[in-house]
Formats: sequence, structure tokens, C-alpha cells
Amino acid sequence: MQPLGGKTSKRRGQRKRSKNRTSQTRGGRGSGIVLSLFTSWQGRSQKPGRERPRVHSARVLPRSWRVAAVGFMAVAGLYGLSAGGHIERSADYATKKISTIIVSAGFAVNKVTIEGQFRSKNSDVMKALGLERSTTTLAFNTAVAQDRLEKLPMVRRARVMRLLPSQLHVVLKERVPYAVWQNNSALHLVDQDGVVIGNINQRTHRKLPLVVGVGAAKHARDLLSELSQWPQIKAKVQAVVRVADRRWNLKLHNGMEVRLPENDAARALKKVAELERSHAILSGDAILLDLRLSDRVTIRLSDDAASRRDSAFVSPGRKRHKPGQDT
Repeated sequence: MQPLGGKTSKRRGQRKRSKNRTSQTRGGRGSGIVLSLFTSWQGRSQKPGRERPRVHSARVLPRSWRVAAVGFMAVAGLYGLSAGGHIERSADYATKKISTIIVSAGFAVNKVTIEGQFRSKNSDVMKALGLERSTTTLAFNTAVAQDRLEKLPMVRRARVMRLLPSQLHVVLKERVPYAVWQNNSALHLVDQDGVVIGNINQRTHRKLPLVVGVGAAKHARDLLSELSQWPQIKAKVQAVVRVADRRWNLKLHNGMEVRLPENDAARALKKVAELERSHAILSGDAILLDLRLSDRVTIRLSDDAASRRDSAFVSPGRKRHKPGQDT
């Protein structure tokens, strides 16, 4: 015997079970079902022969690939502009426009003052500065101008300053002629460091010492400084000759030659001064004074002086023998 209202209870039970299934299918509260998308369905309730439409998801490139692609496109675009000359033309056009504006504002170089100029030519200095009508004080490169100025033969040091709005001031320290250097048959003016600062056709600088030979210009300062301590010798010297770029010979105005040693030329010059003081050796009949050996001095007389000396040693009643004849 069924309890009263049993059918109703049964129906309520069926509705409850049906409601539970619906809530599970719809992902109700507490169901624990996670939904996900696949390219193909893998369930078993699908009927055979019936295909479920595939769902395609959008594939997104990694961030690093996108950055690389954008960078490549940018580089390729810049390369194309550069290869076609568009960048250079645009930069030149912009530079000219800016220069025009600056010149119009009163910053064009219209005055150049030079300090310390004695031997350098104005034309050489202006050419080294490289000024043009469109040159402005703001855009003028002073470092480049200084380098060009210091390449001039007469310029040792240079400095260029901008005096706004429209002036350049140049300070020069010039090289001073120190000697005339004869190399083969060419004559050059050199400074104390041996730098050639000019060429001359003839010996017009009589007050400057004459140095001759390879390496003479570079090493002349040491010898000439030592020689200046012996004015009685220096006054008789016509030229100093560099021998094999190792030592010096002194060529005197009277044709005499003084050969100095490779080392300790100061000692040799002191010895020459003593001989000059005691025997007037530089004004006598000697044509060669050799001091290359430290323990001796060799003197060679001229032919006339040698004949007079030989005659002085021959007795009046004795016949003079010819050179090379046995006695």
C-alpha cells in the first residue's frame, strides 16, 4: 500500500533529478566543470558520421618577433632613403636654411684679427681658416681651423677664438729661422728643431749659420749652442758639416778644416781654443786640425808651409833630398 500522495512524491523526485542534470550541464554552482575549446570534439555521445564544425583560435606572434619585424622594416626604410640620397639632400637643405637664418641674425663672420703674425702671409692664414660668405661664428669649427694653421710652415702653435657676434681672433706663435740648411744643392730655412720653414734660392741670410749634410738641420742646435761659448772660434767658422750623420767638421773662412770627434765635441772645442790662444793655430799655415782621437792632435800644413818648414831644417851646405830617396 502506497502512502498517501505517493505519486506526487515520485513526480517530485523525477523533477528533482531532471533539475540536477540541467544544473550540471549548465555549469551550475558546485558542478566543478571547466569548459575549454578544442579543434575537434572528443566526446562519445556524438553520433557516427556526423562532424562537429571546428573552431579555430587566432594565433598571435610573440612580442619579440613583432619588435624585430618593426625594427627590420624601419632599418630597411632608412637604408632605402640613404641609398637614394634623400637623407643627405634633406640634411643639406636644412643646414643651408639654418645657416641663412643665422647669417640674417647678424652672426656671419665679417672680421678676423690676427695676433703674433710676423712672417706668415695673410693669404695663407685666410686660406687655412677656410672662411666663406655663409660661415657663421656659431657653426665655425675652431679646432679644425687650428689644425690647418699649425700645418703652415711658419706656424708652430695656433689658437682660434670666436668673439660673438661676428668676429674671429687668431693667435699665432711662429717659428723663428735658426739656420740655413744646405742639402745637396738646395738651401732651406730651418728653425731650432730642424723643421724646414722655407726654401731660398741663394744665401741671403748671412747672419744665420750654414749647416751642411744629411741630419745637419736636426742636430745643429747642440753644436751651435756649444760653439757659441767660444766666440773666437765661432767668428772664424763659415759652415758646420755633418759627416755620415755621426759627427761634425768645422769649415773656416780661410779654408781650414777642423775635424771634431763623434763624442765629447765640447772637449775638442776647448782644445782648439787653447791652441788658438797659444799658437794662433786657426790663423796660421795649417789646413787641417784633426781632434778625432782623444790623446793626440794632428795638424796638416799647406804645401807652401810644408816647403818652408823643410827648408828651415836643411843646412846651407847640405843638399836636399827628394822625397822617397834614400839618405
